Amino acid sequence: MRYASAFTRKSDWLAATEDLCRQLHEQGAAFAADLAVLFYHPQYLPNLAEMVDAVRRLTGARHLLGATGARIIGRTQEVEGAAAVSLLVAELPGVEITLNHVTQSMLEEASGVDYWHFQLATEPRVNPFFLLVADPFTIEITGLVQQLGDAYPQSPLVGGLASGARQPGEHRLVLDDQILDEGAVCVSLHGAMVMHTLVAHGCKPIGQPLTITRAERNIIFEMGGQPPLRVLQQLLPQLPDSDRQLAQTALTLGRVINEYQEDFRRGDFLIRNLLGHDPQSGALAVGDMMRTGQTVQFQVRDRQTADEDLRAMLAAENTRLAGRRAQGVLLFSCLGRGRGMYGEAGHEGRVITEELGTVPLAGFFCNGEIGPVGGRPFVHGFTSVIAVFIEKE
Repeated sequence: MRYASAFTRKSDWLAATEDLCRQLHEQGAAFAADLAVLFYHPQYLPNLAEMVDAVRRLTGARHLLGATGARIIGRTQEVEGAAAVSLLVAELPGVEITLNHVTQSMLEEASGVDYWHFQLATEPRVNPFFLLVADPFTIEITGLVQQLGDAYPQSPLVGGLASGARQPGEHRLVLDDQILDEGAVCVSLHGAMVMHTLVAHGCKPIGQPLTITRAERNIIFEMGGQPPLRVLQQLLPQLPDSDRQLAQTALTLGRVINEYQEDFRRGDFLIRNLLGHDPQSGALAVGDMMRTGQTVQFQVRDRQTADEDLRAMLAAENTRLAGRRAQGVLLFSCLGRGRGMYGEAGHEGRVITEELGTVPLAGFFCNGEIGPVGGRPFVHGFTSVIAVFIEKE
């Protein structure tokens, strides 16, 4: 089982493709890839079909997954607003690979878990892993992720939403030799490999967990028996100056995933953005459906917390690997992270390299990231979702 990755900033599609393949050759990747994963800036779209054909021909890739990204990530680099391509290739003996194009019409006609087992030609009993990239304009991705989570409850699912377009029809997804402008591409893998998943929120809880005592759809009217704004008014003066300043610009809400836990820590929450508030009633609008009885806690996000969160998760992954080596990595990061959060480009790729070693890596900045929390897949914002590939023992 072998992996290799390459990253180029050459603006001409042919020069970019040749540069990618030259880098793979220099790494000794003289193997026919079973799977190639390609992320590309929108500048290449006029010649994307030619690029895909060349990449598959020069790498021998049997299967190819691809998505448009406004910003592209390499092992220690990231490029914003300019041409760049990132490529991960893998030779996967003993691994079954199935690619599917999923459309909104398929999602609407889905009739239960058996529907997805048939459509994706994958049974849960084989313990598959899933990669998913999607166009956020043309498919209701939250519903799709929820249904796939129901159909494959033991299967990790990671991925991201294409970025770089302003309207429907401008993103492009790749499935083998097909260039698609809608829906999602889903890859299932099972056999002699394992995919570990890490979801780094970069948030820390403030205040105390509270139970929602009145909510309707995405509006919280009361938490802990009080309007949310009143809770905040009481909380803010108690915070350290640094956290109080963050709460002015980087405040979010965490919803507990496992209500049966007694204590809640970082990583136990599904983080959701705050969309607005009503000064008169004190109600709060959240970027998710909320219900009475859920446990929530306010959170703040900053550079230091994000870095600590990422390093802690990678350290835990090293412990989990128990001396084994990560062989390949895919990184799906939010457009709100990267240089805008850390003040430097390529920060997360470098941290991954520091913690896991020099591992082949490709990634892009997404309009939403897909990864599991508490054993269930969700669509996230402001997170980094990392897929770590290793050979099965």
